[in-house]
Amino acid sequence: MQDEWATTFVGAGAVAVIDAQTGGIVRLSTGALTNNDDRLHWGDIRSLLVSKKVSIEVRAKLNQITNVMLQLEMRFDGTTLVLFRYRTDLGHTSWHIYTANGAATDQDSGIAIDTNYHIFRIECFPTDEVHFYIDGDECANSPITTNIPDDAADYLQPFFYIQTLEDLSKSVDIDYVYIRQER
Repeated sequence: MQDEWATTFVGAGAVAVIDAQTGGIVRLSTGALTNNDDRLHWGDIRSLLVSKKVSIEVRAKLNQITNVMLQLEMRFDGTTLVLFRYRTDLGHTSWHIYTANGAATDQDSGIAIDTNYHIFRIECFPTDEVHFYIDGDECANSPITTNIPDDAADYLQPFFYIQTLEDLSKSVDIDYVYIRQER
């Protein structure tokens, strides 16, 4: 893990490189108590400006799909963000695409949840729209054009979050993260 990345935990979460090869897989794991979580982010350094056309691509797999919450996102704070999420506490059976700038827009992506690797890509455009892709295909209900972070004010950072909703540990494996911002 490079110095840019930071982690925070509630409970006994952990971040570990689980593949000994250079650039190996990073596993985020929760503790084994309800509501334990693990977060990987840029330590609140928000340097990605939506008005410059920002994109993030993540290859990841969720290792358990019951009683779990996972978010792969770009965020300013907890109410200003764009993300993919899966929440069993909300009855999700598929990935959801979500934007929030105070108010929120939550749409079903049409892509069922599983424990395979997928490539998730979010592209923010200065025209106030966000496109969401899974494995190269644009998701149902994409692009979202409502509740987009403000172009002038909201600098974003990558933010990955997993939480267990039961007394069992949950984990997500992240193979790579690619972030691009146009000049």
